[in-house]
Amino acid sequence: MLVMHRCGARSSYLFFVVLCLFATAPRVHAQKISESERPLITVVRIAGNPVFSREQLELYVRTSTNRRILNIPGATWWRWIYQFGAETLNGGSVGRVFMATGEPPAFLDSTAVAADVEQLRLFYLREGYRDATVSFDVTPPSDLNRVQVTFNIEAGEATFLRNVAYEGLDSLTTNERKQMLEESLFRARLGPSSVSHLQLQPDGERYSEPLLLEEGRRLLGFLRNHGFANATRGGIHAVVYPIQPDSFDVTFAVDLGERFLFGDVFMTVEGPDPTASERADSTFLPSTNPETGGGMLRASFSDEPRLKFSLLERTLQFRPGDVFDQSRLIATKRRLDATGVFSFTDLLESTPDTTVTTGMPRRVHFYTLRPRVRHQIRFETFMLQRSGALADSDNELGAGLGVTYSNLNLFGGGEAFRVRATGSISADLAGLGGFTSAQWEVNTSLSWPYLTFPMGRFDRLSSLYDARSQFSITFLAARRDALRLILRGRGGASYRFELRHTESLTSFVDLLDITLSNPDTLNGFNDIFLTDILNAVDDQVQRAQIIEDYTRPQFNNALRYTIRSMTTDPFRRTPGHSREASIEIGGNMGYLLDRFVFTPSELEGSLPGLGLFGGGSEARLIYRQYVRTSTDIRSYRPVGRRSILALRANVGAAHPVGRANIIPFDRRFYAGGASSVRAWGLRELGPGAATFETEGDSLSTEGTNILGGEIKLEGSAELRLTALQNFMEARWIVALFADAGNVWTGPRNPGASDGQFRLRTFAGEVGVGAGFGLRLAWDFLIVRLDTAYKVHDPRRQGEFLPDNFNEPVFQFGIGHTF
Repeated sequence: MLVMHRCGARSSYLFFVVLCLFATAPRVHAQKISESERPLITVVRIAGNPVFSREQLELYVRTSTNRRILNIPGATWWRWIYQFGAETLNGGSVGRVFMATGEPPAFLDSTAVAADVEQLRLFYLREGYRDATVSFDVTPPSDLNRVQVTFNIEAGEATFLRNVAYEGLDSLTTNERKQMLEESLFRARLGPSSVSHLQLQPDGERYSEPLLLEEGRRLLGFLRNHGFANATRGGIHAVVYPIQPDSFDVTFAVDLGERFLFGDVFMTVEGPDPTASERADSTFLPSTNPETGGGMLRASFSDEPRLKFSLLERTLQFRPGDVFDQSRLIATKRRLDATGVFSFTDLLESTPDTTVTTGMPRRVHFYTLRPRVRHQIRFETFMLQRSGALADSDNELGAGLGVTYSNLNLFGGGEAFRVRATGSISADLAGLGGFTSAQWEVNTSLSWPYLTFPMGRFDRLSSLYDARSQFSITFLAARRDALRLILRGRGGASYRFELRHTESLTSFVDLLDITLSNPDTLNGFNDIFLTDILNAVDDQVQRAQIIEDYTRPQFNNALRYTIRSMTTDPFRRTPGHSREASIEIGGNMGYLLDRFVFTPSELEGSLPGLGLFGGGSEARLIYRQYVRTSTDIRSYRPVGRRSILALRANVGAAHPVGRANIIPFDRRFYAGGASSVRAWGLRELGPGAATFETEGDSLSTEGTNILGGEIKLEGSAELRLTALQNFMEARWIVALFADAGNVWTGPRNPGASDGQFRLRTFAGEVGVGAGFGLRLAWDFLIVRLDTAYKVHDPRRQGEFLPDNFNEPVFQFGIGHTF
């Protein structure tokens, strides 16, 4: 798009023919610098009335100081490394290594400073400050070899937009005109004549050339999504009229061209199998508009024996005869890429369809597709930090091996079949007691690049950004030496639908989520683990529940809906947000089987064991009905050039229904640990003010909340400052954080009263911790070290605090805390 400043275009302003915008350009004042002195820059300041933030202005300034460690004056570590290599080692082969690691001294360069002034001048001109002045001063401190550069900016008065008009859009319908104006980037309300005259009166909108360019791109996209396939960026011009000293009028002149319909579609598939014979297929597709005729979808296949024509038809997001819409073309390419079948997809330039001579003109479209090799085997190694209800320790880290077999087009319709087997061992780094657990897992999944039964109709009737269905079966066996516990088997089956509404908004529907587990115990389970835990619990009902949780086979199923909005990188946690909410109903399948299949005359609360996973048929499966909801909100906001403020709030609630008084073990909430309230160890916080400490323990000894809770409130704030940008190929990030939260039992839970949630007391039962940490962030791994201190312990309210109450808690983790 071209932005033109037109002078003298209005009759009442003919005397502006010679006076244009550049006649009022900002004035530049420069100070001469002696090139022989080569002083070192120690400070770069921006003074005056710059209006814009320093971060915005620094994008146009190359003059800078050397980097400093933690922004400490004089701590220019990288400059020292460079000078050590250049001066001490005389720039030899070893010296060049040091020089490449460091950075050269930031000597004053008058040419670069003058170029910075010019760049700032042009920036203010583009942003509507026609009378801005930019100058610079070089101030030598006491040491003449060190200087301070100051950019003095006086922005002056801004120029505003008075009227914005659009010309050349007479072919648009009234609804299209209204939609085009409502989606405008200018802050303006539609007046009575806005739609008919295609005009806007912006409210306090400052003139900005980047804004005009962005509005031109938006307008181009709008037109190409409404049939005008010949619209181009060069056909949209923004003409600027300097009406008054402090305001401009802008007219977008558009060369619209003809409106087109979609024509026939040709797809060429070039496969990797040279033994396959060539084939072709085609079908007639009716238009979604009954007033226009449809067209043909034609596909040719070479070196590809398996791919079905129906997959190409299913991924096509438009029909011949529909009004041309560029977004539908892109959506088709996106759906083809998302199938995972193709390594390369390309949309070629469309051409006019000369075979249709009546009605609106049409455009023919061509796609080139290259399928991947169907059979793939991948070996992998990985690191893990075990968490969850059966984790032994918060500092339990491990490593494992895995192998995955994939068939990327099992039946020819884009179905992806995968089998993955992994094995891992873990050790408790804090206890230094050697390996503490071992686990192996097999996962089999079959996924479709579209919604299957019973959600298939929704896929056809909606305009989803992307969609996927997956059925998976998982089997896991594990040994937990620290708990003296073995899982003979945990099996699971799930049937999930993924509905991607936009690039950042996704829904997940777990229509089926079944888990079946059979725990068993090792020699010493009672002495090492169970007896110690039971001695800390006086309530007999709770003691029975603990025994049931850890020794009885369990069956659970869930129906779950989750919605997630994410604009941040899930690994790096870049500026943006992550918001997720879910609701699930569980245990109903077990109830139905118990009530209507196995014992119709009696509701027993358990199911026959059936001898699964090594258990005998006499070992019955317990189930519990419940409802559960949770919300997790995270925000990542930039604070300065190298700092991020990370905020998190987590709220969860679960409630047993039917005859159950607690919810399943793995659906409860826990607090404390490296990814929770870090001043407490794994699951050591809560429920409420309840304690789990055996006889003889001092007040300083924390007990593990083995029961969990049904209500959770948790929040965290963390300031992350990048101290070293590229040291040892990693970013060194210093973090300051504060965490608060706890879990509580619900009203039906038979546990101790001091662990139940009560409105009048819960605020005093929130555990609070604070601390500092270090993150080493590589492109493939983030290592986290945290030190946290208790600020408020709900178990110590009104009690004398022991001497070691504020001993630090050290946490180690992989990836960011949140």
